[in-house]
This record gives sequence, structure tokens and C-alpha cells, in this order.
Amino acid sequence: MTNTRRDSLFGFAAGLLFTRASAQAVVPVRHRVFACGWASGGPAIYDEQFNRTWRLSSKDELSDGWLLPDGGIVFSFSRRKQKTAGVIRLGRNKAKRWEYIAPGQHDNHSCQPLPHGGFLLGECAKDGLWMVEISRDGKELKRIRVADTAKDMHHAFRQVRKTRQNTYLGTLMKSATHKGKTLSGGHSYEWDASGKLIKTFPCGLYVAIRLPNGNTLVSAGHETAEHGLVVEYNPAGDTVWELTAQDIEALGLRIQMVCGLQRLPNGNTLVTNVKHGKAVGLENGESPKAFEITPDKKVVWKMPAATSSFNMGSMQILDHPGNPHKFEIFR
Repeated sequence: MTNTRRDSLFGFAAGLLFTRASAQAVVPVRHRVFACGWASGGPAIYDEQFNRTWRLSSKDELSDGWLLPDGGIVFSFSRRKQKTAGVIRLGRNKAKRWEYIAPGQHDNHSCQPLPHGGFLLGECAKDGLWMVEISRDGKELKRIRVADTAKDMHHAFRQVRKTRQNTYLGTLMKSATHKGKTLSGGHSYEWDASGKLIKTFPCGLYVAIRLPNGNTLVSAGHETAEHGLVVEYNPAGDTVWELTAQDIEALGLRIQMVCGLQRLPNGNTLVTNVKHGKAVGLENGESPKAFEITPDKKVVWKMPAATSSFNMGSMQILDHPGNPHKFEIFR
């Protein structure tokens, strides 16, 4: 074979490899998602092209929801005017399997799947706050009191979470008291299995999530002078990563309130954006329903605002493996 022929073949092969690599590099990130939340209009599933493929209409406040391994769905509900709240479990065909009603007109905004097949609730009332575990059939199994009084029962817990360490994480929107001590609003707290307070985090408004590396990912809702909108703390309580208003502006976005989060297996973070409160970022910036951001703060996926007229404060990415009943989905 002549040198010219060999060089031509080498150039063709190199060009083909370059073309393939380039094609792989520009393949867009796509996600199928389950969404609900405050003012969400009801739980819904969207495909990779942002088309709604499933929906259950509801005017309730649905702050937490999950698609389960059997194809069924569970979601929390709060009906403030009717003074009822709890959890609803649906089968694959939307048929209601059961409905748990919180006792004593308690409020509730959580339904985290647990290893025993049941779910974790964060019940709120004027006379206290509780971590409540219910069974796979919607029956109460365990009730742990973590506060004696709440300043505002409707603005206390949102999504509460149990950890692999058998502790409970919760954020407070407004303050509560326990055994004479104040638990200030705008912070995250961790309690042991008996309800003893063991750690306080500097921020937290919507959810605190224990990650596989032992760090805690917190939704702060809004930025303050002390912290960003999303903060990750190491076990010592030091900030190791955060998303600030300055970062949002640099990304060309405009965000109002960060509610739900999900840490993905690739290390990226899903951030939801809810129309509530003062916005940060560019005045004319894009305001997506949610976006996926890398550890070095590059946005790789966005759900456009035009996808729905409703909010999507609680969102679950569905195209990553993991069983929520085994602490394998971090949201």
C-alpha cells in the first residue's frame, strides 16, 4: 500500500472517529419525570419531549410524591380549608388503594418511601410536630414527637426524610419549640430514632437529603446573606457546594423559589423552580420549571416554563435506576 493511500485511509478513519465523538458530545440530555407540588394541579408524568402522558387532576397541595417500583404512585395532600391532610396511594391504573388521614386535623406534606414498604410523614399541628411512619397499607406504625409547639402548623415541615443511619431530617419554614428550646425557621434539623435533636444546619426551608457520601443536600428556598439557594454540607457542617443567586445570573436564568431537589447518580443535581416570592438571576432570564446542573455549575437539562401553567415543586427523574424503598433515590 502506498503512503498516499495509507494516509488517506488514516485520515478517513480519524475523521469518522471525530464525527462519531462529536455526535456523542452533542446528544442532548433528556429525562422522563414525575411531578407534583404546591399549585401543581395534580400529580403528572412527562416524557422526554415534555409531553404529559399521565395526570390526576387535583386542587390539593401535593408537596411530595413518588412513582413506586410497582408502577403505582404515592403522594401527600393537604386541604387547609377542610383541615385534612395525609397520604394517598394509587395503583398502576389510578385506582385508589388507600388514603391515610392524619389525626387531630394535623397538616402533612411528606410521603417518603421506607424500607419496610411504608412511608414517612411529617405531621404538623399547633401542639407539636411529629415524624410518623405508616405501613404499606396506610396504617400508623410509629410516631416520634420532635417539637412541642409550632408557630404556624401550615408552614412548618414540607418534605421530611429518614436516613440510612435511622435518623430523621426536616426543615422548618417557621419556628417551633421543644423542651423550652427554640427551633428557628429557615434551618434544617436532624433527630435520632427517639426524637432527640442531634444536629442543626445553618439553612433549610423545603427539604434536607442525606447523600451516599454522608453529606446533606439542603433546599434553602431563597438566598440570604449567609447561604445560597441550594447548599451541600459535609458531616462536620461545612459548606462543600452551593448554588447562589450569582450562579443563577451567570447561567442566564431567573429563579423564584427552590423547592424539591434530587441528586443524580452522575453527581448532577435536579433543582425545581416554583413561582413564589422574590426572584433572583437575570431580570429577563429564562425561568424553567426545573433544571439539572453539574457540580461545576453547568446546566445540561431544563424543563421549559411552557411545559405547564402549573408549578412542579416536587419532581422525580424516572430514567435513573434505584428503588426509593431502599434509599436509592436521593430526593
